[in-house]
Amino acid sequence: MMAGPALLAALGVCAVEGRRMLQPQAALFAAPFVFSLADAIERNDADQAYAFIRAGQDPNKPIAVRHPVLSGGRSVVVSPIVWAVALQRRETLLMLLGFGAQVGRAADGRAVCLADALGNADIVRVLVLNGSQPPGERCGRRMPGNAPLLDFAEDSESSRTTSPAL
Repeated sequence: MMAGPALLAALGVCAVEGRRMLQPQAALFAAPFVFSLADAIERNDADQAYAFIRAGQDPNKPIAVRHPVLSGGRSVVVSPIVWAVALQRRETLLMLLGFGAQVGRAADGRAVCLADALGNADIVRVLVLNGSQPPGERCGRRMPGNAPLLDFAEDSESSRTTSPAL
């Protein structure tokens, strides 16, 4: 009776170690490697995103991202704040804001529209508290069936090309 639980525990440890030997890079045993700030935001790994910023990456510098649903599989260049909003990563968004990412710029000012279109009132509140204008008529309507991030990127591009240069 006393040897049964010890034997069962030993078999369990052997099974876990055997699986680890067959799949050494499985997420169960090791954190996936993050190649960029965009990857860290996508994986909701605020610690890795912080490491990129601490190493010198500008939290306001645009990054190229691609997502099968949010961008329709197309590559889109957006700021890290917009990417965090699109993925609804609140903790990473707060970390970016804490390290100098700005929401007052023209493209990032529409991040609140993206959060509103995705129906995330908590992120809308965070953005408004950090300097963004509340969503309203300026956000416009989404095109039905279009990817939300793609709508946002197209709106940002059209406003950039139609606004006069300073």
